[in-house]
Amino acid sequence: MSSNVAATVDKARSRLPRSEQLSGPQKLMILVLSMTLYGVGDIVANVVPEVQVGPLELGVSYFAFIAVVLAALLSPFWVALGAPLGELVFSDMLLGDFGGLSELEGFLQTALAIYVAGCLVRNPLNRVQVALAPVVMVLVDKVSGGIVDILKVVIGIDPESLEEADGLLGAFLLAEGLDIVVTVVFSGILFGALPALWLTPRLYGKIEPIMGLRPRDPHDPPRLTGPSGMRFWPIALLALLAAGAVALFATWEEFVGREEGLSTLGSFEPDFVDQFGEAWMWVAGAVALTVGLGLFVVVAALRARRSRDAETPAASTAEDDEASF
Repeated sequence: MSSNVAATVDKARSRLPRSEQLSGPQKLMILVLSMTLYGVGDIVANVVPEVQVGPLELGVSYFAFIAVVLAALLSPFWVALGAPLGELVFSDMLLGDFGGLSELEGFLQTALAIYVAGCLVRNPLNRVQVALAPVVMVLVDKVSGGIVDILKVVIGIDPESLEEADGLLGAFLLAEGLDIVVTVVFSGILFGALPALWLTPRLYGKIEPIMGLRPRDPHDPPRLTGPSGMRFWPIALLALLAAGAVALFATWEEFVGREEGLSTLGSFEPDFVDQFGEAWMWVAGAVALTVGLGLFVVVAALRARRSRDAETPAASTAEDDEASF
């Protein structure tokens, strides 16, 4: 199978021109596609029931394979922006559970995790890289979130979490560690690495030409860089610090009783699931999928039309030159 995939990829690369930068329509298509698929996946993950085993809740936090497969094949940066944005727009808002400014914490952590995982896959046919990427995504997301949760308890603005652990900091730390392990197993492996290993080689070289993109070249993969070529890790640290500051501030406002504080600015919480039942989740998923894919098709059609219009004058000029010669 790998030889067939390699042949398909080489054919796609030969047909498409090399471009160092993505065009505006290409960026928009990647953004919309990742928003739609990851947002709908988050809705489906909410439908999947959790199983309580002692103090542990066994369930799917999110489908990591969706973001990882897209980031492994397309631009990791635009997938990293689109996927958490889709969770906010197509999942939280359609379900009526958008927390406002406090949602910035999850957005930054998820975006950073997806970007790192996508750049980790230098060769989409490398099974080790593809399998490791979802685990890395979950670890970056959950470890950064876990550190913030520990700080909340240590500072004293989240006494409820400590009470759930019988007031013992050691028990709370153990619970946080077990939560990370469970998420890695379910979201990182069962609903991350395994589906990604099956999907990535089958989509490699097939989804990129639809957007006019060359398939990822293992000899020239995307690299971890910040905006304008800046070093990545200082920017990543600033993003995590910003996410932590937002989370701590939101918890502090809740602790002191500010129900309409700055962290809830822009919140939208009618909770449609409570009003209309769990069937609303399927309605929201269908709406998100229809709107997102419809917008993707429109942008793809406009990009293809613009490409044809750009090629027509060039072809006419070449014919005129031949005729005059």
